[in-house]
Amino acid sequence: MTKFILHGGYTREPNELNRTFFTELAKDVPNNGTILLVYFASTDDNIDTRFEEHRKMILENITPNTVTVLLANEKDFIHQVNIADAIFLNGGNTDKLLKTLENYPDFKNEIEGKTIAGSSAGAYTLARYGASHSLKEMRRGLGIVPIRLICHFESETLPPSKTSVEMLIGTSPELELVTLKDYEWRTFHKN
Repeated sequence: MTKFILHGGYTREPNELNRTFFTELAKDVPNNGTILLVYFASTDDNIDTRFEEHRKMILENITPNTVTVLLANEKDFIHQVNIADAIFLNGGNTDKLLKTLENYPDFKNEIEGKTIAGSSAGAYTLARYGASHSLKEMRRGLGIVPIRLICHFESETLPPSKTSVEMLIGTSPELELVTLKDYEWRTFHKN
């Protein structure tokens, strides 16, 4: 069974929701297992800092903390996905992440049976449809999790565009509409 954990955004803030998110990410990772952190959506040069902050949060919230936490790179990505027990897609620019993942057509198959988490752009990438924050249109994700998604719901700092939310509400009403506020998260399972 594949477990998906979708997060509404801002995973680096130290709070109880983020603590439980990282605990859930690591919960099914075996002793001496591997967690892969993916920053392909990042739009800045602070990837090493973000990686260390997330790595620390993960290791602080699991016992025993005998897991390896890897930083993903594009050259070895599919190999890293294969050896990982859990994968975290960090937020940033959704279009950038989707474009990068297009280079790995086997990604959907390679994640089967693992724990896959996505925050904001990472969550939008996993969903079928998602809101946009900078564009006036909704986005189409990879569709791995068959939902319509709004991250940063009711956020004061990064609200979704009203037009994209209206489009999302009117699209594929048979799919659940999931709203996640900053820091909120939810799990989904797929056989």
